[in-house]
Amino acid sequence: MKYFLLDANVVAGYYLPRSLTSKKARENIRLIFNYVRAKPDEFFLYMPNFCVAEVFSVFMKHSFGTWNQQVREGTIDTRVYTSLVKQFQKDIHNGHFIYHYELSRYHILGINLVAPIDHYYKISRRRKQIVPMGTFDHLLISMGIHLAYIHGRDNVCIISTDSRLTDILMKCKSHIPLSVVEKLKLKIAHELTGRFFGPKIFPKHLNLKEATKKHFLRVFDEWPLPEHRPRGVYRWTE
Repeated sequence: MKYFLLDANVVAGYYLPRSLTSKKARENIRLIFNYVRAKPDEFFLYMPNFCVAEVFSVFMKHSFGTWNQQVREGTIDTRVYTSLVKQFQKDIHNGHFIYHYELSRYHILGINLVAPIDHYYKISRRRKQIVPMGTFDHLLISMGIHLAYIHGRDNVCIISTDSRLTDILMKCKSHIPLSVVEKLKLKIAHELTGRFFGPKIFPKHLNLKEATKKHFLRVFDEWPLPEHRPRGVYRWTE
C-alpha cells in the first residue's frame, strides 16, 4: 500500500481542470486519480481537512468570481458547480475515495521542522518578489512528516503542483550544514516533536507540473500509468 497526501490544487484540478494553468499537471492528475480509483487496494489518498475547505473555495471562485482575474476562462454554470460539489462530497464522505485527514497537535508542533527552513532560505521561483509559504503549506508538509513516521517514508508521497512547496521539501531533504541547523534552533523542534531534523523524516514528493518520468517511476512501478475511465464520476473538463 502506498499513501498519497494531496494538496488542494491537485484535488481541485482533478474535478475542475481549468483551475490549473499547467496542461501537463491536468493530464498527470487525471491519470493518477483514475488509476487509483481502479486500484483501491494499492493506494490510499489522504487530504488535510483545511485543503477540503480550499477545494470548495476553488469551486466557488470559478462559479461566482466574475470579477476575478484568475478565472480566465469565465465562470462555470450553477448546475456544473452543484454537480462538482456533490461529486466531491461523495468522494470524501466516509473516506469513499479521499480520506479527510484531521489536523492534530502533532501536525501543529511539526511545523517547527519546516517553517525555519522556509523563512531562512530565499526559495521562490519569483525573482522580484520572494515570500515564504503560508502556514497551511507548512502544516501540509508537517502532516507528511507524521504520515512518513506512521507508514514509512518510502510509502508516503506528497503530491502538489506548487513549485515553492516542493522546492522547500527538496531543500529540507538536502544536506543542511550543522551550523545552520543550530542557528535555526532545530534542536527545539526535536524536543517538541521527538524527531531529529534531517532528510530521513521527510516523505517523497511529486510536483505534477514539473516531474519527469524518472520522478514518477520513483513512486509508481510504471509511467505513464495504464488508462482507466471510471464510470459515474463527474468532472468538468471544458
